[in-house]
Amino acid sequence: MLPMSFEKNRQIHALIRRIEIVAEDIVCVELSPANGGRFPPFSAGSHVDVFIDEKTIRQYSISNDPSDCSYYRLAIQKEPQSRGGSKAIHESFRAGDLIRIGEPRNHFCLAEDDVKVVLVAGGIGVTPILSMAYRLTAKGTDFAFHLCVRSRERAAFVDEISTSPFAARFELHLDDGGPQQRFNPDNAFADLTQTSAVYVCGPRGFMEFVAGAARRSGIRPERIHTESFVSAAVDGEEEFEVVTARTGKVLLVRHNKSIAETLEEAGICPILSCEQGICGTCLTKVISGEVDHRDTFQTNAEKIGNSMIAICCSRARSKQLVLDI
Repeated sequence: MLPMSFEKNRQIHALIRRIEIVAEDIVCVELSPANGGRFPPFSAGSHVDVFIDEKTIRQYSISNDPSDCSYYRLAIQKEPQSRGGSKAIHESFRAGDLIRIGEPRNHFCLAEDDVKVVLVAGGIGVTPILSMAYRLTAKGTDFAFHLCVRSRERAAFVDEISTSPFAARFELHLDDGGPQQRFNPDNAFADLTQTSAVYVCGPRGFMEFVAGAARRSGIRPERIHTESFVSAAVDGEEEFEVVTARTGKVLLVRHNKSIAETLEEAGICPILSCEQGICGTCLTKVISGEVDHRDTFQTNAEKIGNSMIAICCSRARSKQLVLDI
């Protein structure tokens, strides 16, 4: 059984009205309703399911202004180890194609009572953050917007932002620039108070760095909101064992493999979708062991309960996990 936060999602037919390269390895896909009219309303930070084919579903954030539901705009970064999602979109999707998407869902919501906000995006994490900037502007909220990228060539939507109503609130930070161009959290959070809010989206390590700096600056933990675009396991992760309770198999999850990949290599085919810890499709019951939760689908209470694990991205804190597989 999935956690209470799971929700079924109605499918919508959409027309790709425009697709273009907006940065190195990033394409922008604009969708309009296939039968005309308007899409369902969405809130800043929302994402939609994109049905790549009959077996492959991926989740992508909506980046446009939430006040305009005549279209949804997605930005997709081509991942080197893509297993069919971003690679297929970059190589196969064309303007004029009809595709299926899900209704918008949001696990990364803006709080309506925020008075002062700092938005921080790392790379492709700009997609939900940009939508938030439009919403905060409409509300008249005081905010700053930071985009951190390796180089100018990898920065999506900068031209749009530079002519937007919030252009004066925006700073672009380049890793390949001088020290003065790099993101300095001490400066970004210097004039915030305990009740200020920080929203961070990007790779896991980037997110942890920014959130940690926000906590050290005195911002309350509940005011620090994150959405991580989870990458595959990398060197430096701890190895651990997974026991499949139904068959008794003991599998070693190596430092550079996910649980899902390890199961597939052993001939066990779990049901997967986003493979980023966003959708909840791969949630699996935990019989014993302690989980290192890395998904953004489950609530904090569900993670503390330690009853389910997103096998596409989460790992183990204990030496062994026994799963209901």
